[in-house]
Amino acid sequence: MNKQPVKYLQTDPRWKKLPYRVKGETATIGGSGCGPTAAAMAIETLTGQTFTPVDACKWSVDHGYKALNAGTYYSYFVPQFRAFGIECRQMLGSSLHNKPDHSIHDRVKEYIRDGCWAVALMGPGTWTSGGHYVLVWDWNAKIRINDPASTKDKRLNGDPDTFRREVKQYWLIDARDYNKEDDFLSSYDKFKEYMERYRKELGSFPAPDWAVPHIGTCIKAGVLVNAGTEDNPKIDRPGDLITRQEAAVMASMILRAKKKFRHGGVYHVKRKSQTAAGAGENPPVPA
Repeated sequence: MNKQPVKYLQTDPRWKKLPYRVKGETATIGGSGCGPTAAAMAIETLTGQTFTPVDACKWSVDHGYKALNAGTYYSYFVPQFRAFGIECRQMLGSSLHNKPDHSIHDRVKEYIRDGCWAVALMGPGTWTSGGHYVLVWDWNAKIRINDPASTKDKRLNGDPDTFRREVKQYWLIDARDYNKEDDFLSSYDKFKEYMERYRKELGSFPAPDWAVPHIGTCIKAGVLVNAGTEDNPKIDRPGDLITRQEAAVMASMILRAKKKFRHGGVYHVKRKSQTAAGAGENPPVPA
């Protein structure tokens, strides 16, 4: 589990009424400073330097990232973090709002599980009626959030399905060094977690074209179990590694199939024609 960053609220009485504005507006940190506040929490935690929402909002205004009569430009986060030597990148240019099945959600989740954090721009719903930046610091059964404008549990421990529907953008923050676990047991547990994820990823890949006819042959011979249909035979986890016990089961099934063919008839296999040698097709060879 990742470590939680320091917590700041844009509505803190110490600065909520302070200006966060450009010429032509009267915006305050309390009303419009969610973006810099989310950044301040991450920056102060990762650098160990005091960096409050006041400091972040000043940096945003000084560098031209405060939007007139709105909040903070999307382009603020990457240079703000870069100013402190922290890697940050926007994950997608288009809006994710109401796209809970988009693949980017799972990618961000994996990055966070690896120790990163993410600034998330939320759309209308649980977190805001318009637009609101929050800092996501962990993603497991719940979305663990530092919300610059709330201490409500449903906004700090978000429902993953709701979050995926309502989020619009992600900015990934490299916090892996801060979140890394040094002790051997934690490292070993992390290795097992990675290995499980790696095997799951391998298993999700479809069988390549060159392997399909061989898989079909093994299914017909009873060596592999058909997880598809008779017209479209398939196997589970086609790209996954196999354990020694799985290999033993397969070897046993091969021997059983071989014995069956020997007692029940000849298993005919045709060799390719040896045209280069001028010979015709070879006769069937028994198994």
